Amino acid sequence: MFRWLIARAASISAGRELKRFFSATKNLQSVQDAMFKRQLQINAGSDFARDYNLRHVDTYSDFIARVPILRYEDLKPYIEKMKEGDASALLHPAESLIMFALTSGTTGEPKYIPVTKRSVADYRRGWNIFGLKAILDHPNSFMKKIVQVTSNPREHRTSSGIWAGAITGLLAQMQKFIVRRHYVTPLNIAEITDPQSKMYTVARLALPTDIGFISTANPSTTLRFAQAVESFGEQLVRDLHDGTISPPAPLPKSVLKSLHFKPNHKRAKELTKILNSKGKLYPKDCWDIGFIANWMGGTLKLYLQRFPEYFGTVPVRDIGLLASEGRFSIPVEDGTAAGILEITSNFFEFIPESERDKKNPAVLRASEVKTGEKYFLLFSNATGLCRYDIGDMVRVVDFYNQTPRIEFLNKGSHISSMTGEKLTERQVVEAVGEISGLLKRHIESFRVHPQWDDPPYYVLALEESVAGERQDFIAESFDKILCR
Repeated sequence: MFRWLIARAASISAGRELKRFFSATKNLQSVQDAMFKRQLQINAGSDFARDYNLRHVDTYSDFIARVPILRYEDLKPYIEKMKEGDASALLHPAESLIMFALTSGTTGEPKYIPVTKRSVADYRRGWNIFGLKAILDHPNSFMKKIVQVTSNPREHRTSSGIWAGAITGLLAQMQKFIVRRHYVTPLNIAEITDPQSKMYTVARLALPTDIGFISTANPSTTLRFAQAVESFGEQLVRDLHDGTISPPAPLPKSVLKSLHFKPNHKRAKELTKILNSKGKLYPKDCWDIGFIANWMGGTLKLYLQRFPEYFGTVPVRDIGLLASEGRFSIPVEDGTAAGILEITSNFFEFIPESERDKKNPAVLRASEVKTGEKYFLLFSNATGLCRYDIGDMVRVVDFYNQTPRIEFLNKGSHISSMTGEKLTERQVVEAVGEISGLLKRHIESFRVHPQWDDPPYYVLALEESVAGERQDFIAESFDKILCR
């Protein structure tokens, strides 16, 4: 009863945040004006503000006249000072630097993204809005356990002693108590470096519980969890029966100390019956899952093809466009990568696709974008990053009240153009998806690369077990699809 009361209080608080967000979507311009003013305050008094002469900036036109479109390399000198302990290089003295989020880094070394007390509050509020809406839409997930997989927020310290690591781990640590109580795994699971052992441990902790939903960033992680249940089914049931854990590789001592198991003969008997009747364990047979939350857009659509095999008809909701730098959209429906622009935590600008390669591209505000058009996203937010070009191409799907709903398409760098064709990663993934349908089998691993010749062409590499004797058919079909 006490736990229910706490959960009820937490849901009321999150409900207010949800109502405020939906209300904000009706007042796009005024909300974004307020976010612009907030950004000036966040950067005020910093070396960045001094270098770009922001002291007397009051209007958006003044702002864009003084601050160009910036990328990480442009801001790196300020971030290097912050790593040495000088947060005022980029932030107002009143802003609190907590850590640095390390990006996965598509090229070169990882980027260090400042994480502030205010940016964590923004990020957490976005997750609360997303989570409450998803739970309200799937009532059978309420008050059940949450399977979530995060990474280590403390990978190393900078020269001044500031921690750098995964933002997902920090957010899990700083989530509300009632939410943390529902996590299947303790937070230090992030310390397990062996991938199979990590997933085995997550599965072992999940099997005795009643799962409401699964939340990961990448659907490949969701699949790895399901495949761990399948592959290690018999051993997992033995561990469940005996009150033990037997992962493929030894776990860190710190993790072992936090795990406390008791024999669960009743649940082990239930799962043994499933094993005996079906030969394997699948998540769809083990739990009544309300929904799955992970990315659905860009290159990740191919993983979703295998979800029904493991999860049956469980609905999938995209978690939104989010990165180490912040949350940029909040999906409110299942089965789509589109989400409402997160206008209450970021000041947004958009570069039209046709303007991307120009020296001085045209830039639009959120109120000026159009349905169906593609844009590159710029943002300024509480991390201190200002007019930041994250390199993400999005499409405006439609509008929720006055606010755009956007869908992530691809990273700007993931475009090949040998003769002006501008072939995108997204187009390649969708083409392989069509080939998969023609062959009536899943294609998860493939590579496409340009080959310089006269004329140049592209090579599609597939496993021989997939291509078989149909290589000519696949090549011709793939070419036609890309041309279309």
